[in-house]
Amino acid sequence: MSDRAVTTARVAAAVRRRVRTTRKRVARRLGGTPAPAPRGRRLPGLVEEFSNGRVAGWVAVDPQAAPVRIALRAGNRDIAAAWAADVLDDRHNWGEVRGFQLRLRDVWSYVSPRDKLTVRVNGKSLPIAGHGMYLVPKRKGRSNLAKLGVLLDSGHVFGQGGRLQLSKKLDTEWQDTVMGLYERVRQVLHRAYGYDVFFVYGTLLGAVREGSVIGHDVDFDCAFVSRHSEGPLAAAEMRDIGLLLVDEGFDVDCRRTALHLHDADDPKVRIDLFHLYFDENDRLAAPFGVAGTNVITRDEWTGMTEIDFCGGRGLVPSVAEKFAEHLYGASWRLPKPGFEWNRERTDRARAGILPFDYTTTVLWENAYAHRPAQAEPTSFFTAVTGRDDLPGTVVDIGSGDGRDTVAFAATGRRVLGLDRSPRGVALAAARADAGTAEFARCDIQDDAELRAALTTFLAATDGPTLFYFRFLVHAITTRAEQTLLHVLGEVSRPGDVVAAEFRTDLDTTLPKAFGNHVRRFVPAAAFDGRLTAAGFDTIDVTDGVGLAPFGKEDPQLHRVLARRR
Repeated sequence: MSDRAVTTARVAAAVRRRVRTTRKRVARRLGGTPAPAPRGRRLPGLVEEFSNGRVAGWVAVDPQAAPVRIALRAGNRDIAAAWAADVLDDRHNWGEVRGFQLRLRDVWSYVSPRDKLTVRVNGKSLPIAGHGMYLVPKRKGRSNLAKLGVLLDSGHVFGQGGRLQLSKKLDTEWQDTVMGLYERVRQVLHRAYGYDVFFVYGTLLGAVREGSVIGHDVDFDCAFVSRHSEGPLAAAEMRDIGLLLVDEGFDVDCRRTALHLHDADDPKVRIDLFHLYFDENDRLAAPFGVAGTNVITRDEWTGMTEIDFCGGRGLVPSVAEKFAEHLYGASWRLPKPGFEWNRERTDRARAGILPFDYTTTVLWENAYAHRPAQAEPTSFFTAVTGRDDLPGTVVDIGSGDGRDTVAFAATGRRVLGLDRSPRGVALAAARADAGTAEFARCDIQDDAELRAALTTFLAATDGPTLFYFRFLVHAITTRAEQTLLHVLGEVSRPGDVVAAEFRTDLDTTLPKAFGNHVRRFVPAAAFDGRLTAAGFDTIDVTDGVGLAPFGKEDPQLHRVLARRR
């Protein structure tokens, strides 16, 4: 028996004991004797989890039974529902055990300790592990059930993430915006690559199952099929498409399995673009993943059908129903507001997942295209230039748009700025006065390229050099860091100085303005050790927050200066 099955059996037994205890308690208060519960009574189901964000459990039914509707009731009305359809093989009970889940994060804003929450099947409540037959909220929310009822009656639903939202079926402003973005993306990819961009994941599910968007959905999904049959080549193409869309004016957030695309002038709404490909066995492969078990082959993929959708036109695969089953499994026809990919995913094409290096490439091109350049130098520049033993020559590695590079040049130093982003190098060169600083594109994870750039510059330099890299270490791969320190250890000269500032592992859980998906979090002592191994002795260290606050973000940073021995 699996650990989960053992846990379920124990919880079920605990619930039965609690029911028996409650019956005896009630009987004592009424002065009577409870009738004994039938031995071997079959448990109809169980709510295994009722947390702040999720309600999940199972019901036991006859194997031939139709899908079972599960309702969450608050007070005297149902506020959300789901279907128990997927068979759970690791639960042991009578009949067939089917799982369900709901995401209801916002429900707590509308309930109080005076309310009772129940999970009901066919009008009867299911036992809730650790609570009995109902759950009582621990604290009072900001609003109440009456106001929740008004919102539900006006077309609001609990979205896929548990937030209360206007049903996407009724949100015509959102529909117009995402369909406009979709049409623009569709035109760009067809013009540049000859690709069809079609509906996928939740958007496809809504189009095929309901003829519209799904009310509880939270985003808009589209995809293309790459011409490549090798995952790494498909991933490289996805990176290039991200860069193309930046050039086309989109605000692009490149994730490892999708591009999140915003209108640069309206960042509140986005669509997600996924890449698929047929692998070497001619099977459709999805780097983001699927929740089904059937296979779609190249021969079965017979083209696209254009349909009316949300006031516009869009594409769905001609094998739309089989594709929906491939993505979501045999129960795809049933709404699942609590669907979670991390729990339901059955397969993914890992070879096609974008490496960290690709996501950061698109990240910085997008940042330099859309974020305004900062005029003032950084606080790290101020701290470093406050020293009286600073070299007169500077190499700014990861110079970006030249914010600190130009500031170093303004102090009369000879400065070289190196960055892998063509857009960043162009912006930096444009903001520098003629002759005050040099800029060059350089990929620091390319040993030969980095070595050539530094050797050429240092050959025309007398005296020590400062190798300056702010917010670089946490933004590059481990391999790129190894290359950087290895090359610096070989081309630097005694007296040269390294000045580095980066996020440490203590920053991992602190709030971020732009998320964590394009960052490493580097233990400070470990990095200093690697710097020492490269031939540099530490001369100054500063750690903490308050060093470089940005809006509401105040990162935990490590600053280190080290001199070449």
